[in-house]
Amino acid sequence: MRCIDRLRAELRGVLSGMDEAGSLCQHHPQLSPVAWHVGHAAFVESHWLRERFLGHAPDLHGWHAVYFPELAPKARRANTLPPRDQLLGWFDEQAARNTEAWALARTTWARHGLISSGYLESFLVQHQCQHLETIAQVLHARACADPAHPRQRLTRAASAHTEHVAVPRQRLRLGVPGDCGSAAPYDNELGPHEVTVPAFSIARRPVTCAQWLGFIQGGGYRERHLWTPDGWAWRTAHGVQAPQGWRLADDGSAQLVGNGADMSNQAVTGISLHEAHAYARWAGGTVPDETQWMAARRQGALDDVGTAWEWCRSPLACWPGFKAFPYDRYTLPWCDGAHFVLKGGSVHTRPPVRRDSFRNFYTADARHVFAGLRLVAAA
Repeated sequence: MRCIDRLRAELRGVLSGMDEAGSLCQHHPQLSPVAWHVGHAAFVESHWLRERFLGHAPDLHGWHAVYFPELAPKARRANTLPPRDQLLGWFDEQAARNTEAWALARTTWARHGLISSGYLESFLVQHQCQHLETIAQVLHARACADPAHPRQRLTRAASAHTEHVAVPRQRLRLGVPGDCGSAAPYDNELGPHEVTVPAFSIARRPVTCAQWLGFIQGGGYRERHLWTPDGWAWRTAHGVQAPQGWRLADDGSAQLVGNGADMSNQAVTGISLHEAHAYARWAGGTVPDETQWMAARRQGALDDVGTAWEWCRSPLACWPGFKAFPYDRYTLPWCDGAHFVLKGGSVHTRPPVRRDSFRNFYTADARHVFAGLRLVAAA
């Protein structure tokens, strides 16, 4: 079974395992219902493979306004979706048509660059992987909002002190070589160029839940001087006192939605970049920039990469020679100074997108993306 077939089956399995109401519920204002993600993944495969590449997909008429994000605001998506069972039937129809279309593409169009390079299939596989991770975010947000969901008690705070690794000054080559015809990278990963990275020291491990509890108990959410002006305005406007899903008790302990294991030494997640900057100042460090993270990663200085997306202070920006591909809206709208890079991946990130060059990006207030923090020591 090809990867794309396995991913389709997994997407379908998630939706078929949910009831009607749960599949259509918007559990977080920045997240769409699970049913929308499943339908969108099927639609995008059909759109790029049959409508755009093969040039014939009349069955997609009417679905663009439902599944193109720019035509369907998040707050209205649930109201445009068909019932769950009807959507499952439509999903199966799309899967059958696309299976036939892939067979045609791999034979009749085998020499076409998008097929021979593997780019088209890789692009769609990655897209499905990203939406499976977003579905995991939806389910986590639902658990965090459910007062009856089992939680784990975190009682003992840990010191912010952690082992650091020195990374020497260096010329760092960034940007995946090749072009947009190669199989894996997105357009914002391309553009080989060199930058100078001054010497720095970085934590070997991400900040843990127990260390974050120490930040809370130490008054981190009450001390305005720790926060940027934008961060403090955001914190006060939303009454934020802990990471997403944490419940604080009067005795200083916290209850967390977890995975059944002891969470004390696990990487903290559910924090915004605003919170990351505040913790860094409290702990005497800084949030790394993207070049520091990449330099440290290549030196082998980072343990536990992939346990949480790691915030960087770098706004998403296009690299030299940037060319939007396969469409303008994947990267360009988000190079606005308000979206910041995250590196490394989370426990929900699938292998096709788990690579060091991958550049995730969100606004500084995002807390639903399984994001944490690794500190650079203050100069």
